[in-house]
Amino acid sequence: MVAEILLVSVNLATVCIESFLYGMFFILFVTSLYLLAVRQKTTNAGGSVFLTPLVFGSILIFVTITSHWICTFLRLFQAFVTFNGGTTPFEFYDDPTQTSGVVKTGVLMASLIIGDAMIIYRLWIVWGYNRLVIIFPICTLMGLTACGVGVTYQLTQFKPGENVFPVISVWIMSDYAFTLCTNVYSTIMIAYRVWSINASSKKFGGPNFNSVLGIVVESSVIYTSWTIFFFACYLSESNLQFIAIDAWSAISGIAFMSINVRVGLGWAQKAPQELSTHHPSVGMITFRADRSGSENRNSFVMQPLAVNITRIVDKDSGYPFEEHSSGDSFTKGSVV
Repeated sequence: MVAEILLVSVNLATVCIESFLYGMFFILFVTSLYLLAVRQKTTNAGGSVFLTPLVFGSILIFVTITSHWICTFLRLFQAFVTFNGGTTPFEFYDDPTQTSGVVKTGVLMASLIIGDAMIIYRLWIVWGYNRLVIIFPICTLMGLTACGVGVTYQLTQFKPGENVFPVISVWIMSDYAFTLCTNVYSTIMIAYRVWSINASSKKFGGPNFNSVLGIVVESSVIYTSWTIFFFACYLSESNLQFIAIDAWSAISGIAFMSINVRVGLGWAQKAPQELSTHHPSVGMITFRADRSGSENRNSFVMQPLAVNITRIVDKDSGYPFEEHSSGDSFTKGSVV
């Protein structure tokens, strides 16, 4: 009887907690789109901000997280209204093979996969399109995708009342390991890259990118902490795991959107690239640090440096710079 009350109570609490977190995510999502659109307009950048890979990924994450939240409310009404006349909510919540539960698991996995893909995309951009750097996280992403499809499919193969957890526990453990490895690895590599660029920039009086480090670390801590919380609840066989897993998608969205909002607000420094053409291999590089919506700009003029530029690409990585380098030379450009 205690277990029955606990399971139903936990699921009721899940509706409240996930709704609160979804509200935070929704505000961050709308705000980030607005700020990035305004920034695109004020900087006179060509094209539409909604056609960039980062914003397209944000929209996909919004769709999956919203679908997950809808499924949570749908299951609430099924448990207390439609399933056996609402008289046996415990039996409903105790049956993971319900169609709404399977769909809910599928959109959760989709949210995690898209979120991991976006952090790998950011890693790729920050490291100057270095394919070697993203080999490991791409492998873990493929592992997460395979396990996500596997656990969702496996749920459709069981019969009501059958004990599914001994079978799907392997899939769940693998999902946890793959997404954690992807995020920890990508965060460490991005943070290292930002730190090394910051150290090089200071030598020439360039802007300070410590604020970018803070954004990267804070976003990673949010997601990683919640992932570890879920894993601890799962290993202890606590019903709190249902709260952790249902809020997992919203947490991943909040961590992802927090970077977009801060970039849109201009909390991270922006370093546009300007090159003069006094000589094919010698230029004057000016770093400008500004905040979005501000009229004041501080320029740091350097002495002529030898630079070997093979291409200049303006991409949207969600961070305030991207790097193209040859040897010890480097250039930075605005990407938001």
